Amino acid sequence: MPEPLPAAPHPAPAPQPPEESPPAPVVVLAPDLFFATRFADVITRQGGEPVLVETPAAFVEAVDYHFPVLAILDLNSEGDWQGAITRCKIRPHTRGVPIYAFGSHVEAATLAAARRAGADHAWARSRMMEELPDLVARHLHPPVRYVTGWDAPLSEQARAGIVEFNHGAYYEQHELLEAAWMAETRPVRDLYQGILQVGVAFHHIEQGNWAGAIKMFRRGLPRLRDLPPVCQGVDVASLYRAAERIHRQVTALGPDRLHEVDRTAFPRIRLVEPHEPRADAPDNART
Repeated sequence: MPEPLPAAPHPAPAPQPPEESPPAPVVVLAPDLFFATRFADVITRQGGEPVLVETPAAFVEAVDYHFPVLAILDLNSEGDWQGAITRCKIRPHTRGVPIYAFGSHVEAATLAAARRAGADHAWARSRMMEELPDLVARHLHPPVRYVTGWDAPLSEQARAGIVEFNHGAYYEQHELLEAAWMAETRPVRDLYQGILQVGVAFHHIEQGNWAGAIKMFRRGLPRLRDLPPVCQGVDVASLYRAAERIHRQVTALGPDRLHEVDRTAFPRIRLVEPHEPRADAPDNART
């Protein structure tokens, strides 16, 4: 009998496009329906997720839960808006959220009180509405930071730390990447610190420490968010997307259900060849 023909090989799976990150949230306290509608429309058209609240207490809760890229507060709101701003700014896991307050241009004392409470900016209402599209776009889609050293090779300690990270040895990766961060004097040290803090967040998840995981995610993710997609050969973009998805899952589950986090989704850091400098990269970032 003739030998059977070999089975046709299975075609290689087509490469999958990277999973997109969910829309970044923007929290808005604007009790006036006209302004609330305007804010929601601008945020949505810019690709963000508007989170509209009606009281200062709800503002604090929304900033605490959503960890937005931007928070906007109408100083005409009833209630303790000063206390709300201060609470957001004194807590480690929300103090980095930029808060823009706005009010009447003739109430200079109110605008000054918002700044004293901790608002990053306090604008007249007319300026807020004029600059709103650019303000929202700037925080939803920040320009890439081509920090000095972004296209240099990884240090040996950083490379060793990434090996431990990929092995799930999150305590060991912290020790190595912290040493690399301390030895690096250029702004690219944000890369090392961001990775180690995300790794420590995974360690806290494994230890059942919800608050610790939230704190470290919210320290590390902002350091990675606007770095070049490939920085020192590290695929920062995919690491950020995966870590942000886990951060959202941890936030939604809360401390009592932290054990339900899908640990199989913990990412491995991919090392690739650095990209050539983009045309829009500043000249001083190409060396």
